[in-house]
Amino acid sequence: MRAWMIGAAIVLAGCTSMPMSGPTIGAIETAALESDSTLQPFAFAALTPETLEVLDRRRREPPSDLTRGGGQNFQLKVGDVVSVTIWEAVEGGVFSGNGMGNRASGLPRQRIGDSGAISVPYAGRIRAAGRTPEAVASAIVTALEGKAIEPQVLVTLDTSPVSAVTVIGDALGKAGRIPLAGVGERVLDVLATAGGASIPAHQALVRLTRGDAQAETHLSRILREPAQNVRVMPGDVLTVMNSNESYSVMGAANRPRRMSFSAEIMTLDEALADVGGLRDSSASPSAVYVFRYEPTELARQLPPVPDMTPEGREPPSASTSAGLMSPVVYNLDLSDPGSFFLARRFVVQDGDIIYVANADFANAQKVLRVFASVLTPAAATLRLINDIN
Repeated sequence: MRAWMIGAAIVLAGCTSMPMSGPTIGAIETAALESDSTLQPFAFAALTPETLEVLDRRRREPPSDLTRGGGQNFQLKVGDVVSVTIWEAVEGGVFSGNGMGNRASGLPRQRIGDSGAISVPYAGRIRAAGRTPEAVASAIVTALEGKAIEPQVLVTLDTSPVSAVTVIGDALGKAGRIPLAGVGERVLDVLATAGGASIPAHQALVRLTRGDAQAETHLSRILREPAQNVRVMPGDVLTVMNSNESYSVMGAANRPRRMSFSAEIMTLDEALADVGGLRDSSASPSAVYVFRYEPTELARQLPPVPDMTPEGREPPSASTSAGLMSPVVYNLDLSDPGSFFLARRFVVQDGDIIYVANADFANAQKVLRVFASVLTPAAATLRLINDIN
């Protein structure tokens, strides 16, 4: 009997350090209130319509897309081979032939030389490099004024060994240099020529590099938004890579694990569904938390939680590769039916940690199981003693 009492005392003393997969609800709330009770202080925000309004304002301004780097006109370069055709209004002009009804003259193809110019009879040297074919044609018309009869000029790009886009990346069908024909090729045209992406569109991140400027977005967004399918320019570099975006689910979920994004935009309800939802036997539906770093300026705009956010406390910040960021813990209470609509609006980000805390009843069950493991041998011993007596 004395041994049983000693064992029970040991169990009672160890209840505060019962096995568990993460912090309790109380531990999270205490850390939110008392910054000195945790290794890394954090801001705390309930997922409410007001909180989501703050987050939605940031989503309306995407940090990076391809529209910033596209839309420029194609320009000829040194080394391009062009053709020039000149028409005159009537026969008998310098380009209108020999009176046989032919009022056009096609000049021999010529390569734009190191000087950046081409030669046109009666017009002289015309600068072509750095101009569009239309601008070169206009310059030829101007140079022929008073020499040809109301000339009209067409300049076309025949071949362009130097006007090409470089396509590289680990998520591409075929890397290499894609020659441009000067007909306004766009990102999807170049990617199609290169064999397309070798991974799903929502995982393929397309980065356009033009000089010192860069912009990137997912291939699925380019397919969805025609404005993102911008014109490419000679010398551009298109990099197609796997975004490797993922989130981690821990605690009382049915299948805690690290998950890759199953779509370009993942919402909290979809993220939880992908791991089988909450564990019915142990999860507290009111204790779904999302841990992430947010820009400190955004963290300041989050509405305070009554009795959870000390008045006047600034959100803790840390300098990271993304700038000044603040750790934030969002809380979703799934015991409220309306919260499912909020989960549909909350967008999961790369690197998020979704944690589901155990219900208090589940922790109590653990204590009872430990007691049972101690009491069962003791009860068996007592039965044996009684049998002997």
